[in-house]
Amino acid sequence: MKRYDVIIIGSGSAASQAANILRDAGKEIAIVENWTFGGTCPQRGCDPKKMLAEGAELVARVDQMKTLGVNGEITLDWATFKRRVDEYRFAVPTTKTHNWREHGIDLFEGEPHFIDEDSIVINGHEISAHHFIIATGLIPRPLDIPGGEHAITSDDVFDLASLPAHVSIVGAGYIAFEFAHILRRFGCDVTLLVRSRALKAFDRNVVKRLIDETERIGIDVRYGVEPSALDGDVLTLSDDSTLHGLVLNASGRIPSIERLHLEAAGVRADHDGIRVNAYLQTSNPNIYAAGDVSASDNPPLTPFAGQEGRIAALNLLRGNTRPFPERPAPTVVFTSPPIAKVGLTVEEAKANGIDFEFKDIDLSHFLTYERIHDETAFSRVLLSRDGHVLGAHLIGQHAPELINLFSFIIQNNMTHQHVKHLQFAYPTSASDLSFLL
Repeated sequence: MKRYDVIIIGSGSAASQAANILRDAGKEIAIVENWTFGGTCPQRGCDPKKMLAEGAELVARVDQMKTLGVNGEITLDWATFKRRVDEYRFAVPTTKTHNWREHGIDLFEGEPHFIDEDSIVINGHEISAHHFIIATGLIPRPLDIPGGEHAITSDDVFDLASLPAHVSIVGAGYIAFEFAHILRRFGCDVTLLVRSRALKAFDRNVVKRLIDETERIGIDVRYGVEPSALDGDVLTLSDDSTLHGLVLNASGRIPSIERLHLEAAGVRADHDGIRVNAYLQTSNPNIYAAGDVSASDNPPLTPFAGQEGRIAALNLLRGNTRPFPERPAPTVVFTSPPIAKVGLTVEEAKANGIDFEFKDIDLSHFLTYERIHDETAFSRVLLSRDGHVLGAHLIGQHAPELINLFSFIIQNNMTHQHVKHLQFAYPTSASDLSFLL
């Protein structure tokens, strides 16, 4: 049985960043993957989804600018988009494995599980290590209804050879809303089933504007109903109504830990993921967990996964010297229009007893948005009494890039007075920034 310095389970963003640091430190490493090497984001998540969203956004832009002299209709060809997306995502495993093998990293493909505190078995082959980093990420939550196994997940959307006439989407989070807008712009009829509250982490005013636009473009949003059974292409709902067509289960994602046999390694976990301390160390001091699978306080977003992978590797090498820094998490829902947030919501600020004020602005009358006829554009910014930005919440064409500026402001502890003295190129969305505070 071969013994490594470190075995990394998983091969996504957290695993990749950890492997780079450990390789540079001269450690003998193995990476184990139970699917295809490269992780969720570039193969069946953020990257290919954004490539589809670019087409949806173009249709939305043309639609909103018809009153400004843009004439005609554009349509999106699924087969052509899929071919380009496949070229991108199918190249990921080859590129990743070639790079890792060139740097002397051993790769194992198969379902791993622990047999004791320092050994795992993959397809009957046993290996061990002084340390482990678990970075297995999240997997789609099963749709727990009769016939639920026949629903597709967001992983499967990219494999559709053609699009159906109608898609029912179960869920009300990022994935549900993004694919609802993408599939609608590609020509599908879409029903979105919202059990309780849509996009819970986001500001209510922003979400309300997004839902209004979601319904305006023809997506049927139904509230307070749940799927109860799926038989072929017939979905029965809790109110006894039925929907026909493809069913997309976007009800959430859960930690990918079920088959790891963590108890054999003395690693504690629960429904939130693998329990870790501030240094991303598990209950077994020789095992760390990083990325979406760890029950840290960080959101399940690719940049945070990569950062956790680096910090876990550094703590493994140097002892626990680097706790994960508390930083605001800018995040975007790439609908058309997109919404974005960073920092606290009004509800969170009130719950924490923070003395604050907020400024709401309908941005549709700013030239930045008038010139593209973006009637959805809106900002809500929370400020402390001494002028520091506590949170920012945006909807509109420029929200994804503008939210990064707000994140920079918060991370650098800038006040609205600092921002008002900054100079930006005009006319750009950044040049509006000082008016939003």
